[in-house]
Amino acid sequence: MHPVRILLAQHVPVNEYPEKMQEWYHSALKELQNKVKHYIPLICEKKKPVPLKQYTPKIVKVLEFGRKQGGSKKEQERKQLIQKHKRELKGAIREIRKDNQFLARMQLSEIMERDSARKRKVKELLGSLATQEGEWKAMKRKKGKN
Repeated sequence: MHPVRILLAQHVPVNEYPEKMQEWYHSALKELQNKVKHYIPLICEKKKPVPLKQYTPKIVKVLEFGRKQGGSKKEQERKQLIQKHKRELKGAIREIRKDNQFLARMQLSEIMERDSARKRKVKELLGSLATQEGEWKAMKRKKGKN
C-alpha cells in the first residue's frame, strides 16, 4: 500500500474537500501509517520452458556402395516384415479389383442375356399377333364375299 500512501499524501488536494471528507482522508492515512507489516507480493511459480524438438539426422555408415550398415537385426527384420506386409497388401488389393471386375462382367453379361431374351420374346409375340391379325382380316374378306 506504499504507492497508495504516497499518492494520498502528496497528490491529493485535501483542503478543497468538505470537512467530513477531510476526516475520512486523515483516518485512512493514519490507518495506512499504522499498518507497518509488509507483505511479500505474490509471484507465480517459474515454469520450465518447453524444450524445442531437435531434429538431428541419424548418421549411418555406408561401407559398401549402396548398402547401409548399422542398425540392429531386430530393426532390419522389422523393416523386412513391413515391406513384406506392404507387398502382400498390394497383391490382395489387386486380387480384389480383379474379382470385382470379373463379377461386374458376369452381371453385365447376365443382364444382356435377359434383355436379348426379352426382345426375342417380344418379337415372337408381335410376329404371332401380326399373323393372327392377317388371318382375321382374311377371314373377314371371305365372309364378306359369301
